[in-house]
Amino acid sequence: MFKTKIYESDKQSFEDLFVKVFQNYNPKFQAVKPQGRYGDRKNDGFDDSTGEYYQVYAPEDIQLKENEANSKLEEDFNGLYEYWTTKGFIIKKYYFVVNDKYKGVYPTLFVKAKALGKEKDIECKILTCKNVEDIFLALSDEKIIDIVGLLPDVLDIQGPEYDVMNEVIRFLLKIPIPKIAELIPEDVNFDKKIVFNSLSRAVSEYLNAGRRQNFAIKEYFELNSDFTKEELRQKFTGIYKEAQILIPESETRNDEILQFIIEKASPNSTLPIYNAVYVLIAYYFEYCDIFETPI
Repeated sequence: MFKTKIYESDKQSFEDLFVKVFQNYNPKFQAVKPQGRYGDRKNDGFDDSTGEYYQVYAPEDIQLKENEANSKLEEDFNGLYEYWTTKGFIIKKYYFVVNDKYKGVYPTLFVKAKALGKEKDIECKILTCKNVEDIFLALSDEKIIDIVGLLPDVLDIQGPEYDVMNEVIRFLLKIPIPKIAELIPEDVNFDKKIVFNSLSRAVSEYLNAGRRQNFAIKEYFELNSDFTKEELRQKFTGIYKEAQILIPESETRNDEILQFIIEKASPNSTLPIYNAVYVLIAYYFEYCDIFETPI
């Protein structure tokens, strides 16, 4: 759920997410609110007791911004140092927080950080999404829920009410997705498909809980036109293909893709909405090309 937020965040939304994580992580962390034309004086947050200062950089694609990232680091580092030291603040550590969307950053950025830190005798480091995630995962359950929302209980998935299902489907139908040609497989083995796509045990329990409620979505489709059923197939396939582009290879990639689909398909993060989305995903997981079909 946290990685989904990372993939969806650019610029201000990523800064807001970073600030929320660090406020929960460190009670002494102070966020800096931009002041009109003066901005935040190159400082998105700091801990005055330890002399640690943070500046966030969140381009849409860090892989395309090597020169811009290096220039931004130098400009922000020097700007922060020149303003805050003249106001009596002591800077011991400087962190340039980059939303790399788990793709990594070019080595030149680390070299630039080391050179700038040596010049001012300040520890200057790069923080990426991996580092922010490590801090997030070290928080208490209450703080984690405060950041990503309520975690659904696999053992307590109730049948979706039709008004909730309507809300989800109306929301999905508004998502702009290009038409996609599909090959619908015949006689897909649901459990074999889960294993084939290396989905975790927790995810398989979600899908199976949703699958056990297939009667609900089948009843829903009987009361509505075939158009809705086919449009939803297009929507889920389109969201799945979008996730494949955005989420890089890793051991948990397919779990992250499923979570991306859930977040994208949900008009809000309440448990009844998630329950309805799980039923829909389980239905289309079995009947169309969301995830790879076993050969």
